[in-house]
Parts: sequence; structure tokens; C-alpha cells
Amino acid sequence: MERYSRQLLALGLELQEKISSLKVAVIGCGALGSALAEMLTRLGVKELVLVDADVVELSNLHRTHIFTEKDLMRPKALVCKEYLKKVNSNIKIDTILDILDSKNAEEIVKGNDIVFDALDNVNYRLVLNDACVKNNIPLIYAGVTGEYASAKIIIPGKTSCLSCFLEPIDERNACEIIGTTIATIDIITSIQIQLLINYLRGRYEDEMIYIDMEDLRLEKIKMKRNSNCEACSLHQYKYLKSKFYTCGMLRSEKSGKNIFRSSEVEIYKDSEGTIICYDEKCFKKKEA
Repeated sequence: MERYSRQLLALGLELQEKISSLKVAVIGCGALGSALAEMLTRLGVKELVLVDADVVELSNLHRTHIFTEKDLMRPKALVCKEYLKKVNSNIKIDTILDILDSKNAEEIVKGNDIVFDALDNVNYRLVLNDACVKNNIPLIYAGVTGEYASAKIIIPGKTSCLSCFLEPIDERNACEIIGTTIATIDIITSIQIQLLINYLRGRYEDEMIYIDMEDLRLEKIKMKRNSNCEACSLHQYKYLKSKFYTCGMLRSEKSGKNIFRSSEVEIYKDSEGTIICYDEKCFKKKEA
């Protein structure tokens, strides 16, 4: 326990032992996900599952700690794993080079003690929420827009879930790119990690934590379950049965002109966007 000696002074042995027994999935390895993965590794969880099909791009570097210029065009999940293994080689880290959608969401979340939402697409978030609520797995959400961000813990059967207050985004708005800063990312992911720590202590509230970085303001907004919620109240899980994705990364086939090839990934370009392939599994990033 020497590695965690300073942490033990704050958290205590019992809580550290709970942390060290956790299997945690982080869905998305971009700005939110890479920050979460690093914190969870340093915190000392037992096992991490990192899910992402994207590659590192230059525009990622301003808001992440893990990625460098040497990592450009490499799979984000693999870069994260390599870095995290240097931080804590005792942690088991699995990578899934795939998107999360209605096809595989339940398979991905099953077996995990807790799941972190590090996605940047509301539609995929609703699928993840359905999978976690259906399988009774706590989910810790965060969303970022500019210098504003929010976070919430979803405990199936005890708190409201994302479907209580979120709706799918239509095709016209789904591809909109929203900027942010590394300061906003670091604060909201730290709040997500603290939500995990407090949950392990048996402390949680049904509330949304909202931060305004420009005004340095934090608010807690009380939430309650929606009696008509398709997920946590009606148990219909409609997003696990539908395919309504219009943007983000979509399953695809190889097409267009090859613009990059390595032992890890092949990247193609066509009139609609960029296609990222791992062997025969391909994903299209549609352009706005």
C-alpha cells in the first residue's frame, strides 16, 4: 500500500480496499475519458475497460494530458493503455476498439462495477444509459459545453437517469462541434471521480452538479425520477432497440481513398467523412 500511502491518510484503508476491487468501464477515450482513465489508474482500481474507436488528432492535444504529437493517428484507447501501464503496471487494462451502440452496449457494460460516460453524443449516451439501467450498473455522467459542464451519478432504482431529462438530438444538430478548455475538462472529471468515491462511502444524492468556469460557480440542482421515463420507470429501454444515430462515429465499410496506414489502423477519406478501420471493422466519422 506504499503507492497509496498519502491517499490512505485521506480515504482510509476500508475505502481504498473497495477502490482496489473495482472493475470500471470508461466509454470514450477523448478529453473526458483519458482524464478519467488516468485518475482511476492513480486512484488504484483493479481493472479498467477502455472503449473508443477513434484516433488521436491534433485538435485533441489542447485539452488532454495523455496524448502527445507522437500519438497522432494512433488509436486513442491503445495510447491511453500504454501511458497508464507506465503509471500503474498492477492494473489490468482492456481496450475495445469499437463504438458503443445498441448492437453491443449491454455486452460492454455487463460485468463492470461502475461505468463512466465520457461520450460526446447525446444519442449514444441514451443507449449507454439504457444498458446500465437495465443491467443495474451505476453510471457516472458528465457533459461539457464550452466553459460549462455538468455531472451526475445514476444509480438504477434509486436515482433519476439520463432518460428522465434528455431527448435524442435530430440530424440537423447532431454534428455540431462544441469547444471547451482543459480547465473545464479537469474540473468536471474530478467531480466525476469524487462522485465515485462518495458512492463507495454510501453517500449520494439525486442531483445534477453544474459548473460555470467563467464565473467560477458550482450549483447542485435537485433531480427526481420521471414517472414516464422509458428507462428507469417503464423499463422499455427503447434506445437499445433503435438505430437513430445521425452523427458521431457510425459502423461502416471500407471506401474512399486511403490516406494513412499503420500496423494499428487504416484511415480512408470519402465525400462524407473519414473512415477508420481496424482489420475489417470500420467506422465512419461524418463531417458537419
